[in-house]
Amino acid sequence: MSKTIWKKELTNMTNRYETAFGEALYPHLSKPDYKFRPEGLYHTELLVDEKEAQKDIDVINKVIEVKLQEFKKENPGKKPLMAPKPYKTNQDDPTIPEGKIKFNFKMKASGINSKTKEPFEQKPNLYDFKLDPIPTEKNIWSESIIRVQYEPFGYYVASTGLGCTLRLKGVQVKTLVEGQTQDIGFTKVEPGENRVATEEANY
Repeated sequence: MSKTIWKKELTNMTNRYETAFGEALYPHLSKPDYKFRPEGLYHTELLVDEKEAQKDIDVINKVIEVKLQEFKKENPGKKPLMAPKPYKTNQDDPTIPEGKIKFNFKMKASGINSKTKEPFEQKPNLYDFKLDPIPTEKNIWSESIIRVQYEPFGYYVASTGLGCTLRLKGVQVKTLVEGQTQDIGFTKVEPGENRVATEEANY
């Protein structure tokens, strides 16, 4: 695979953007997260310096504004419910450090294509700092330093409102933090003698 594919992907997709490098938070990038989504979901939050994040904030706000104008044109005199934006500041969430912006990116692992009605499976492209592909057996953990390729998508759903979601497309890892098996606190011991329990012992 060519090491220039990261830039080719970006230039070939007119609606695809690239963040600055930031800190990954609760990433599920190597394998899908099935906890709340049976179809699986790749996702990550990204903590970026406020100044470097401004270009992505501008992109998101522009997408929302365009979608809002479309809604007003199709629904004269009506005001839509506004969905939460896919980024937060310290004012939105005090746990976010001052001077930082937290973005939220996600990608469905599988589903049914709304146009073709055909099933699909997909996963984000993962690259290391040299633009070599990252094997799926490597787990990218929180505190890894990454940047994200994403596609902003404006939407309106009556139940949740009008907003913008950031479709995860690819990730480049500058500094990889991998997880290790947690220390369970036990030590090895000599095995005891296995035996079959008597019927009485089962009650």
